[in-house]
Amino acid sequence: MSKFKKKSKKAPKPKKISEDKISDDKFAFRTVIISAIIGGIFLVLSFFFNATDWFYEGIIINYVDKEVYWDVLDISIKVSVILLGFLFMMISIGNYKELTGKPVNLIEILLLVGLTLAQTFRNLYVFVFTLIGLAVILFYLYMVQESPY
Repeated sequence: MSKFKKKSKKAPKPKKISEDKISDDKFAFRTVIISAIIGGIFLVLSFFFNATDWFYEGIIINYVDKEVYWDVLDISIKVSVILLGFLFMMISIGNYKELTGKPVNLIEILLLVGLTLAQTFRNLYVFVFTLIGLAVILFYLYMVQESPY
């Protein structure tokens, strides 16, 4: 027997699944979970701000004199929380559908829009501004999606 081991001249076999693909899938799944958690937090906050009787008069109006500036700030807080909840939930659904290789259905979008608009039934101003914001967000998401052409 020889004292020195011979080195193998064969190349190592390539792995069937690349590690980059696995890490990309893990990252994509992690973004689905993170955006769903953030969307859920904003959803709970928007239900708390818009559906309870304690906040019916307004978030800020209960503590300060009733003036127009405070009403505008109150409505803008409510609308922004609703729209951020919608945006993060839409991102979560879109990322999950992209991960599974399916497109987002119109029914899923309409259900999410309906859930978002159902939170605004107590205040007409919040409803109108949320409706305008939803139209802008949906138009933006439609424009940035990849087209096969």
